Amino acid sequence: MKKAGLLTAAALGTVLIIAPVAAQGVLETGAAAVNATSELQLTKQQGKPRNGGGTIALGEQVEGFLSEDTATYVMEGRAGQRIRISLTSARFDTVLRVTGPDGFETENDDAPGSDTLDSRIDAVLPADGTYRLTVSAYANEGGGSFRLATMDPANPTSGNARAIALGETASGILTQSDERAFDGAFVDYFTYSGRAGQRVTFDLGSSEIDTTLAIFLPDGREEKNDDFRATDGTDSRLSITLPQDGIYHIAASSFAPGETGRYSISLSEAEAGVRTVRPASGSARVFALTVGVADYARISPLNRTDEDAERVTAALQDAGVLAPESVTLINRDATRANFSSALGNITGVMGDDDLLLVFFSGHGEKVENMTTERDGSAETIELYDAPLFDYELAQMFEGIDARTLLVIDACFAAGFDNVVRQRNNRMGIFSSDEDTLSLVAVGEKSGGYISHVFRQAIEGGADLNGDRAVEAGELSEYMRREFYRMVLEEPLVTDAEDFRDMQSPGWQHIVVDRGGDGMPHQQVLMNFGSADGNAMARR
Repeated sequence: MKKAGLLTAAALGTVLIIAPVAAQGVLETGAAAVNATSELQLTKQQGKPRNGGGTIALGEQVEGFLSEDTATYVMEGRAGQRIRISLTSARFDTVLRVTGPDGFETENDDAPGSDTLDSRIDAVLPADGTYRLTVSAYANEGGGSFRLATMDPANPTSGNARAIALGETASGILTQSDERAFDGAFVDYFTYSGRAGQRVTFDLGSSEIDTTLAIFLPDGREEKNDDFRATDGTDSRLSITLPQDGIYHIAASSFAPGETGRYSISLSEAEAGVRTVRPASGSARVFALTVGVADYARISPLNRTDEDAERVTAALQDAGVLAPESVTLINRDATRANFSSALGNITGVMGDDDLLLVFFSGHGEKVENMTTERDGSAETIELYDAPLFDYELAQMFEGIDARTLLVIDACFAAGFDNVVRQRNNRMGIFSSDEDTLSLVAVGEKSGGYISHVFRQAIEGGADLNGDRAVEAGELSEYMRREFYRMVLEEPLVTDAEDFRDMQSPGWQHIVVDRGGDGMPHQQVLMNFGSADGNAMARR
């Protein structure tokens, strides 16, 4: 069992240039190249002690002393730039706040996933301009020395990275004179020039250290692995489908700060059948089929569920993620034929990196005496002219390999979980369990409750970490949190219905299904501003 090390201000050390020497196809890095480091680079990375704040450049580390309530630094940034900022201290419980143009504001007390009292912020800057980094102590209690470190994750190293090619193996040594990662561990960097769509396996192994492997993507996002076989080893492996052309930085490091020793790193083509991480590029768009039916002729009409689809389409457009090939079907246009045709047309023009969103708000039904499912019943979404069964939608989705988000606001909605669990990289948000009726909201929330919350999510509410992207985990948390916040005092009392068509009193609850870990928690679903904001879905 591993124990996380405590990162203090003293844990971040100097940065040295590692100059690997190629020998017989194997690269050597480590102490042999220490003397190549220039005094100028050492001075830049060590930082200069500063009292009360000042200026800081991205990629720079500075030391300061908190003697008053706050210390403020200013940093220039660019629109779309991804940043990582760390605030560490052995003297006080840190709080880091960043503010800037366009109302940008984000704050962190304790770094995510850390058991320290240090702070870390990962964000994407919304505009060109000056950003203020404010250092303070929790509850303004305490003070003392601190270290403020900034990094451009798209180029995390100070220039000491060594190129490595597919099919090549490199060996190296982590030494006490190596560069330090943000967690305080020694680190060596390598670069790989990758192409979009390549399936690459990165392996980092050692008999002397507990390895940690990180891949920094060209846009600055990070994929990381500690133990790929947690029960019988400490080697690291990542298999990734590369999302874009560009330079990938590979960080070879250790699990605990201070570990030194030999390691080897290799790159190979991922074997067939190996499930790869599929990061979304910042240019991925949302191809949406949004459907809303209120004016039914064959069954009872509903209140404003047609508007749900129009509002979702408008929110996607305003967020700058909507692909122009998207389609919105309202009322009499929402027929089975139009639905099937639109789905086929959309998936035919999507790229590998795009997201398919299928949204429906309207009636749903439960049909008994069916042999398609174990419980003897099947669920439907009621289109304008006819029902569409869950197993029929699953058949339509059989050939779709894209990331998929299925949102259904209808009675018995979770009966469509078979579509989600049919394949990896699918996620479902359902307004009720598969045996429970969904209610139509009143006031500004009408038609469906889930439609209302989902619209708020894509308007920016689900971007919980402020990086202008929505991850599957963020969307899951936001949908659950806001739904239960809305119904906490007045639960949604409705009816439950079993396979015998027997009804009993029940309650409506949201269901979020990521297919186990089929849709990873950190999977990016949409990047705000990735598409033409003027693009409109077809009617």
